[in-house]
Amino acid sequence: MATSADAFGRVDDDGTVSVREGESWRAVGSFPDGSAEEALSYFARKFEDLEATVSLAEQRVKAGAPVRDIIKQLDRLDKDLVEPAAVGDIVSLRERVGALRDKLPALEAEQDEASQTAIAEALAHREKIVADMEAIAAQDPSKIRWKQATTTMTQLFEAWQAHQQTGPRVPKKAADELWARFRSARNALEKARRAYFQDLDKTSKEAKTIKKDLITAAEALVEKGAAGIPTYRNLLAKWKEAPRASKSVEDGLWAQFKKAGDALYGAKAEEDKRDDEINAVNAESKRALLAEFADIVTLTDRDQASQRLRTFHTRFQALGPVPKKDLRAIDDQVKKLDAHVKSLEQEFWTKNDPEKKARSESMTGQLTAAISELESKIQASSGAEKADLESELATKKAWLAVLN
Repeated sequence: MATSADAFGRVDDDGTVSVREGESWRAVGSFPDGSAEEALSYFARKFEDLEATVSLAEQRVKAGAPVRDIIKQLDRLDKDLVEPAAVGDIVSLRERVGALRDKLPALEAEQDEASQTAIAEALAHREKIVADMEAIAAQDPSKIRWKQATTTMTQLFEAWQAHQQTGPRVPKKAADELWARFRSARNALEKARRAYFQDLDKTSKEAKTIKKDLITAAEALVEKGAAGIPTYRNLLAKWKEAPRASKSVEDGLWAQFKKAGDALYGAKAEEDKRDDEINAVNAESKRALLAEFADIVTLTDRDQASQRLRTFHTRFQALGPVPKKDLRAIDDQVKKLDAHVKSLEQEFWTKNDPEKKARSESMTGQLTAAISELESKIQASSGAEKADLESELATKKAWLAVLN
């Protein structure tokens, strides 16, 4: 500080302080109540303030601060550096300010390009928000998941507001056009949502009326017990065909309707339980009968097996029903008896098919005649011819044996 002040400042005998600018000196003030050193120090500090402001401007240019703000700062510095009341290298400060102005055109071009890129990105971002809103609004209202759609609508609106507040300024015309589309889609969606829920509320009320009537009819069946189940099933079919109420209402209505059905099926279960207890003896009797007639599967005579099977079924049917838990096992054993007799029947008719038998007899006659003729030829032949005839004779006798 002292060196700079000494090089660029002086104090006259009358206390006047001057600063050297180039080859000339200019008075900047006086400091009559202090020493020459104190006077120079005071005006040197004024210079340091100016230099700090120039350094700050240099830093802002280097950091890429907005050019319009830097120009305002440099304009103030130009005024402050015309004849500043300070001691120091004033010319150097002016040159530094001039050098900063020389850098501004390139910085401004760079910032303009960045600004255009930012505006394009901002418009693309807003276009995406608008397109998302329009896509929701274009859906069939009956297929929209409205809870999710409403949340998305709110999020898109908040995203628009946030971008409008924090994003770069965009051309007013483009911004207004995008907002008009966004608002139109949002309004259409709100209108569709209101209409959908109005229809839903109307449908819910109709469903509630219909299903309350079905509940009343179902509850009236409870006193009939198991006998009321067929009618309850008809009511259930009508329930499924009826419109649905809102979920909370639907769940409550269904609980009432199901309660009546549970009572009917509970009565049916009790009835089945009693029947099974009563019919348990029938199961034991039928198992004993199956054991008695188990020999049917060993019989090979069709008539004998058929007669025994008929006797079995007559006695079996007379025994009455069995518990449900025993029904399948007993039926499987009965089917084995039926299947065996059926196979004997099929075997019999296969062997005694009139048409097949006639074909067999015709072929037997033909083979017999051919064998007789071959035997006559063999007696009158010799050598290789006789050997061939004997071979043919053996083949035909083999066929005849198969048919017989």
